[in-house]
Amino acid sequence: MIREGLQESAVSQAMTANAKEAVAFLHRPQVGRWLLKLSGLPVAAGRTAPPGWRTYKLCLYQDLVLDVVRSTEQPQWLLHRLGEPDYEPIPFPSPDPEVQMVKALAVRSLYAVGVEAGQVTIIAASVHRAKVVSVEPDWPAEKADHYMQRARDWWQERMCKLPQELNKLGADPEFSLRRATGEMALASDFLKMNGTVGCDTTRYREDLALHQHPVAELRPAPSEDPDELFLHIYEALNFAMKKIANKEIEWLAGGMPFPGYPIGGHIHFGGVSPTFALRRKLDAYLALPLVLVEDVGCVLRRQRYGFLGDVREKAYGFEYRTLPSWLVHPVVARGVLHLARLVITSHSQLKATPHLQPALVKAYYRGDKETLEPYVRQVRDELRELPGYSLSRVHLEAYFSFLLRGEVWLCDLDLKRAWNLR
Repeated sequence: MIREGLQESAVSQAMTANAKEAVAFLHRPQVGRWLLKLSGLPVAAGRTAPPGWRTYKLCLYQDLVLDVVRSTEQPQWLLHRLGEPDYEPIPFPSPDPEVQMVKALAVRSLYAVGVEAGQVTIIAASVHRAKVVSVEPDWPAEKADHYMQRARDWWQERMCKLPQELNKLGADPEFSLRRATGEMALASDFLKMNGTVGCDTTRYREDLALHQHPVAELRPAPSEDPDELFLHIYEALNFAMKKIANKEIEWLAGGMPFPGYPIGGHIHFGGVSPTFALRRKLDAYLALPLVLVEDVGCVLRRQRYGFLGDVREKAYGFEYRTLPSWLVHPVVARGVLHLARLVITSHSQLKATPHLQPALVKAYYRGDKETLEPYVRQVRDELRELPGYSLSRVHLEAYFSFLLRGEVWLCDLDLKRAWNLR
């Protein structure tokens, strides 16, 4: 229903519809539940909410909430009754933190099972306790036409606001500090919160004081040119050398240099809206290939961060947050930046759809390099045929050679050595 409606609309040619493969997954509930769990999402054991929990049903097209209903409170003597509860509509956007949390969980669930539109059912006990019950690839039949028109209008407005033309590329990669004793040094002992080099605001652990921040973050000036952005990153690293004067302290990148302290390599895109299709291309061509060199910490990071399609929408565009910190080596850093530009500027020509191949999704979350290697060779060969590849050929050839040489990146070595910082 949703697939046909979108394909027939001249207005929505640029919109993406539910792929038949993803719909087939959801017709086998055990596959849908497995995909949700694989992505780290909390999944309910059954379809009935326990006493004191509320049931939400959300109809969505990608990030757009079309409708939200919530089960009404039941008298105590009815809490264990059988059958479907009564529902009341919930205005959206809503100031209720629980509703906001449920919306974010629903969007992530829709993405995780590989569809663009559908109905997500979630149970919640509080803003901190919620579980996904089901994802269905259809809207209620009596409202489908109305929802379709709203989705088209939203899409047109979104494309007018950000017409998918990249105008800036940015990044804020993180790194950790290690003392000669092997203990973690706090970035806040050397760096201020703001500036080209500063502290990430996340504290991670409750045993840290409010002013203590463990992770260092680079904030280079953005650019349209990945080479210029790379130069800004190099300049930021040199600036960090002046701030962190203790030369015995080692700088570490990767996924999780210290237990419980994940770090990332976020990439920012200006002038571009994070549609599901665009996120899936970034996953397919950036996140999955990088697994070939990732350390064990990157897999551990995915227990909380680094899930596929992780983005944060911004006024200028969006931030792609899935990748670990690629500061491990300059060849990787430069390759990631060039590849990010190529994927965004050529996304309509890219064919890989690993989100429709559960074995590849599983390989990503498990860090299964053997399964992913043939896939990476395939996407490298595909990228070589793109008209835009020639602009980045030298750096992308070096990057894929690095990925395919069968070695794990040396995340435990001081990155100052790899970058020749003195």
